[in-house]
Amino acid sequence: MMRPSLAAMDSRHGQLDLGDTDGQSLPELLRAWRKRVDPRTIRGLPWHERRGEGLTQADVAWLAGRTPRWYGRLEQGRRANYSTDFLDKVSTALRLSRAERQILFVLAVGHPPALAAVPAADAAEEMDGTLQHFIDSLMPHPVVVTDVAWNMIGHNESARRWFPGAIREANQMRWTFLSPEAREQLVNWEDDWARPYLGQIRYERGNHPKNEALRLLERDILAGAPDARRIWDRWEMVDHGDGALRRVKLPYHRGREVAVRTVALRPARSDRLRVIALMESGAKPPGS
Repeated sequence: MMRPSLAAMDSRHGQLDLGDTDGQSLPELLRAWRKRVDPRTIRGLPWHERRGEGLTQADVAWLAGRTPRWYGRLEQGRRANYSTDFLDKVSTALRLSRAERQILFVLAVGHPPALAAVPAADAAEEMDGTLQHFIDSLMPHPVVVTDVAWNMIGHNESARRWFPGAIREANQMRWTFLSPEAREQLVNWEDDWARPYLGQIRYERGNHPKNEALRLLERDILAGAPDARRIWDRWEMVDHGDGALRRVKLPYHRGREVAVRTVALRPARSDRLRVIALMESGAKPPGS
């Protein structure tokens, strides 16, 4: 059983026993978050002749579409079956930051919120000049930036030189499975590339069951690559490819096999992006 890192349940009183958390108790946080929201900025809320500052419990309950009694249980730190929809509406009403929303979930239900299903267009907006400068600074190693569905929303010049076909395809997984050149250029294609990649797709599908881009990616790969279906039916899951040692045989290297180590990162400011770099390794190909 998963033990909440901050919100251990006290079954004797039906409350969240947070102990001495130095101001991190759920009741204290919710009260503080309510006080900092100006009711005059929210359409439909009466604010004349108020005695206190910020929102009332009734305000938050109304904005969240619940009764004051139900919201009051949350602010008292009482245990209940709080839904994701309810906690998200509370987060919106209180104008919580991403970090604050995560703490709300941890304290209220014992675990952080699931990653949101984010459209590719939203992720593309986060590919800014700072991130581009970072991946450019990693030259001569090829680096791409992808969204949740492996659409390439950024790359450096080395990535374009190493994998021009993948850059034109603009999706890392579609190129790997649907392009004939990928099977020639990715050495030991099935075991070193296809199996772990399909494991990553299955893992992300589990994390984002409503993400339409991921659903279409799965559909297109399984329909367009018969051997992918056979591998898919192994029901393997892989959370990331960081640290994997693989080999490529590219026109850029004049057909010479090159061992590469995968480095996979996520910017701390976004759970929508992946930064994937291939670092040339000193390991020699088998038989050399």
